[in-house]
Amino acid sequence: MAMFAVAFGAINNRRRPRGPNVNRTPCVSGEDSRRATRLSVQEIDMLTHEYVRWRDQREGVRMRYLSALKRVEVYLHYLAKGGYYHQVGRSEGIAESTAMVYLHNVALFFQHSAAQ
Repeated sequence: MAMFAVAFGAINNRRRPRGPNVNRTPCVSGEDSRRATRLSVQEIDMLTHEYVRWRDQREGVRMRYLSALKRVEVYLHYLAKGGYYHQVGRSEGIAESTAMVYLHNVALFFQHSAAQ
């Protein structure tokens, strides 16, 4: 009986083909985050331009506007709705570690702006 189990196991030990890769989509919300922050498009635009200038002066990094806008929007979303890094990251379609870096960097910008 044991020989039968070993033989059957050897026969059934074929490698099965891998399944197709899973295309993951981030969690999305239809709610406008500007409504929760109560800031207009012009005010968010002004914050983004100030953030780009601060980053250029402080760190010597010349950021693109759209990248800076994404960082500012992630931070405003976090302020408006709270939560954890993974929740903010999922709703914005970025990784948890990326959300953490964005939030800390923009928070540092606000801290330096408030100190002046």
